Amino acid sequence: MSIVTLTLGNYIMIAELLGLWFLLKSNVHLTKRTINITRIVIILIAMEAVFWAVERYLREIGYLTWARIILTPTIYLLHPIILIGIMDMAEFLKKRKILFYLPVIISAPILYSSQWTHLIYWFDENNLFIASDSIMRYYPYLLFLLYVVVFFVLFAIRYTHFGTSERRGIFICVVVSIIGVVFHIVLEMDVDYSTLFASLLLVYYLSLSLLTAKEDTLTHLLNRQCYFADSEKCKEQITAVVSVDMNDLKKINDTQGHAAGDKALVTVAECLTKGKFKNKRVYRIGGDEYAIFYLKKTEEYVKTDIEYMREELAKTPYVCAFGYEMVKNKDIHNAMISADRAMYANKAKLKDTEERKIAAHKEATIKALHEALGSGMWGMEFDEEGNMVSVEWSPEFRRMIGYTDENDFPNKLESWSDLLHPDCKDRVIKAFNDAINDYSGEKNYDVEYRLKTKSGEWRWYHAIGRLLRRDDGTPLSYVGLFVDINDKKMQA
Repeated sequence: MSIVTLTLGNYIMIAELLGLWFLLKSNVHLTKRTINITRIVIILIAMEAVFWAVERYLREIGYLTWARIILTPTIYLLHPIILIGIMDMAEFLKKRKILFYLPVIISAPILYSSQWTHLIYWFDENNLFIASDSIMRYYPYLLFLLYVVVFFVLFAIRYTHFGTSERRGIFICVVVSIIGVVFHIVLEMDVDYSTLFASLLLVYYLSLSLLTAKEDTLTHLLNRQCYFADSEKCKEQITAVVSVDMNDLKKINDTQGHAAGDKALVTVAECLTKGKFKNKRVYRIGGDEYAIFYLKKTEEYVKTDIEYMREELAKTPYVCAFGYEMVKNKDIHNAMISADRAMYANKAKLKDTEERKIAAHKEATIKALHEALGSGMWGMEFDEEGNMVSVEWSPEFRRMIGYTDENDFPNKLESWSDLLHPDCKDRVIKAFNDAINDYSGEKNYDVEYRLKTKSGEWRWYHAIGRLLRRDDGTPLSYVGLFVDINDKKMQA
């Protein structure tokens, strides 16, 4: 056997592997790690071809050599190792990687010692291969078949959010591989798998490149380009669209760092794809924006899935706004516009609720301080347009000016403003409104003025107020402190 004979005998395989080796340099979708592992797999396939050719040459000589004793189990073990490498290309083995290598690790001493244990096979003194009479004779083939099945299952799970057409090529390759292994077991044929591996690797690489090009690299959801393509290709099947937007991603990035923001996006993606709900495609179409297409599903199905996704998100620190629209007679674009409107309405409601919770906590803190200082607290609430919708004078505030309850001092702005001294009124009202209208949040309400008490006495008070605002600057709450300074003023 010469190098020329070996090369010519594996010419097609060598061409495929060399072509793939140099093709890897031009791929912008696959990670450096994936490219490096692919090259390792190429080397392993080439090694398998060389080892098999050498072993075939050694079986023709009339005496047994140590080389054949070592090469035979090595070739058997290379087959599953190559499949593990192909699985690792797509990062199937992120968690508990040792479990995937465990069958190979356990099999190594069994195969290498078989020459003496006669458990699987052995060679006699005339260099003849003798297989065990038990089922263990099929052990190397079954080991390989196990990894073929694992590969297929992991591939199906990893790319479950893609359509069947995208997975069909690799499915055919795997099925053909399984059939080939079964035939070799039944017919007890010994054959070089390197050509099959090379073809499988090439087709799988092309499939992986295609799928990766349609995938968001961070979340592994379908990407924006795929969203637009599917909106045309699947428009006859899409019955509902959902718009999803994650709240406070910028705040997470600014306060915790972009790694925390990436983790949040991945966690949200997992919540959107988890569960038993099928025939839906989930896309990441922007930084914190997601879209979902439902294929041939009813409105009730869509609403149930949205509630399920909300329940999954409730287990995390993250919140998303949802909006959906049934397609019906609309085209996909207009349906998504309607879904966006519903999502933004939901987002505003969620944000307002959260902001009010924060404001309520701050107000409770301020109230406790007021009670400790013996001062009076007052507060106002505003709607989303910045209009004042409620006023509240605390019991301490009323008590300080001689009133007892809401009946004699109603929760109205005029209850206070009508009692301002004429010399102070314009100045105080202007300062009060300037603080409200300053959306920059730089101005605070801080004034001293005279106010008529219930007894008719004019007394001096010091009032301090601060606006709690929404993200867009519109006022949410106006809370303040009211302190009696009359004695201090009289002594001055």
